[in-house]
Amino acid sequence: MLTPPQERFAREQRVGRLATADAAGRPHAVPVCYAYVDGAFYLPLDEKPKVTEVRRLRRVRNVLENPAAALVIDRWDEEWSRLAYLLVRGPAALLEPGGREHARAVTALRERYPQYRAMALERAPMIRLTPERVTAWGAVPG
Repeated sequence: MLTPPQERFAREQRVGRLATADAAGRPHAVPVCYAYVDGAFYLPLDEKPKVTEVRRLRRVRNVLENPAAALVIDRWDEEWSRLAYLLVRGPAALLEPGGREHARAVTALRERYPQYRAMALERAPMIRLTPERVTAWGAVPG
């Protein structure tokens, strides 16, 4: 779904913002790490300190209630001609550990973020966002 220049832009950025909504449409947005693998974005539910167990996180509950989600990947720069973002919209799903897809995503996340090499990502579910619509703005080619 992403063009090669959009994919390159997404890989160059380090953080995105995931937007979800519950069944009543109440929005929720959080900064996230991600990996783009085989046409989908994978967002880990990692071991960083959290107030609640991962399956009770608002973003997880929202995805289970309402799969419509969006991921914003942006670049800020004091030189405003370099401002850019991708807005990726599509269905999100909770991906349980144990399968080949989950294992590929864990490998990609560990390659992208060295901090994940010491975390047990293979034991935790993660969120998969499948792009259905991508909007590029600013200094993002193609």
